[in-house]
Amino acid sequence: MPQNKSIHRKLRSLFNLRADTDREGTVEDIRANVDFRSANAWTLVFAIIIASIGLNVNSTAVIIGAMLISPLMGPIVGAGLALGIYDFKLLKRSLVNLSVAVLISIFASAVYFLLSPISDAQSELLARTKPSFFDVLIALFGGAAGIVAMSRKEKGNAIPGVAIATALMPPLCTAGYGVATANLQYFLGAIYLFLINSVFISISTFIFVRYLKFHEVSRIEEDTKVSVNRWVSYTGFIVIIPSIFMVWYLKQENDFYQQADRFLKNEIKANDLFVVDQSFKFSLKSPKVSITIFGPKLSEDELTKIKARADIYSLRDSDIEISQSSISDSIERNIHQKIRGNEQSIERMSPRLQKAERRVEEINELISLGDRLNEELRALNLKGFHSVQLTLATMLPDQKDEAEKSHLGAIVLWKADPSRSERDRVAAFLKVRLPKFHLKVDNGKVY
Repeated sequence: MPQNKSIHRKLRSLFNLRADTDREGTVEDIRANVDFRSANAWTLVFAIIIASIGLNVNSTAVIIGAMLISPLMGPIVGAGLALGIYDFKLLKRSLVNLSVAVLISIFASAVYFLLSPISDAQSELLARTKPSFFDVLIALFGGAAGIVAMSRKEKGNAIPGVAIATALMPPLCTAGYGVATANLQYFLGAIYLFLINSVFISISTFIFVRYLKFHEVSRIEEDTKVSVNRWVSYTGFIVIIPSIFMVWYLKQENDFYQQADRFLKNEIKANDLFVVDQSFKFSLKSPKVSITIFGPKLSEDELTKIKARADIYSLRDSDIEISQSSISDSIERNIHQKIRGNEQSIERMSPRLQKAERRVEEINELISLGDRLNEELRALNLKGFHSVQLTLATMLPDQKDEAEKSHLGAIVLWKADPSRSERDRVAAFLKVRLPKFHLKVDNGKVY
């Protein structure tokens, strides 16, 4: 028996919170951090912008940093303290300042998300849109750790951890995102998460302020105390109800995904059917399991038998959609894709083909023209003349004329070196006969 008493005394000493409680100092510290003015207000805005950026770029480290510098905890703990010591003026101050802080936070984050070039909701942001009963527990125990740490004569290092665990900033930033994107679901989910955190941090503070026997500001009638206790209980109960439903909903959703995955593995993949695509979509009224399979085509009876086994996995056959993609379908799809690809290639090549066709026409015209010129020049009875060849080349655009243009030329071939008079006669003839050509006479050649 003496040994049992010794153990009992050690346990009482170990868990005795009242021995080193700094009641007066704790009340003064909490009162000092309730109001939002000057530095606190600016710090809040900066923290909100930082947290919004963290949510926007999906950076956990940035979000944690914003939560550490946030001054939001002050009025929330202040409200819990006010209820615990029945200081209704402090309660009013705390609620007013908390309301102002919430409005500033939502406005600042909404402005940021309106200006941000990244509009997609990242996973860190989506995590704040579906609160549950687990968030209630985090806020309740986080608030308890916070007030216990704050009430010690030797302050502990639990406050930063409480700020991170209870996550007051991200829900307000997510609410601002909901305002900026006009997404009511995101806004309501985030505001509810913030409400859970605020209410249960305050309730934890209230409970431990009463347990640690903080001094009441004045003598309060017993009926008033009972009324305060009742309203605290009612508020906690009302706030907690939706979170309990959310836990049930998350349980149903998780069960659905697990059973749908089991159905896919046991009834589809186990029968040597190759799954091309799969999609699981949960809702309370009509969840859907959509599967696309590849392989030999199954008959309607075979598909019906597969769907009939859905009830083994707590699914309904109406929840199962199976699409088939046979080998012939795949070949046909590939052929259509290649045809479309060829058509697109032809469309891209069309300008080049048209240009090539024009070049061929021009060359054919030059050949025909060259034949006629040779007949006409031979009629001049030139002694050394052999033939004339017409050329067509594309010139690069110069600085004065950016358009592409063709350079037409004529080359005169001689059997022997022509005399000056014969060369001049041919040059004169060609210049008259080919006025559009750019001709130049040089060493018996006409360009």
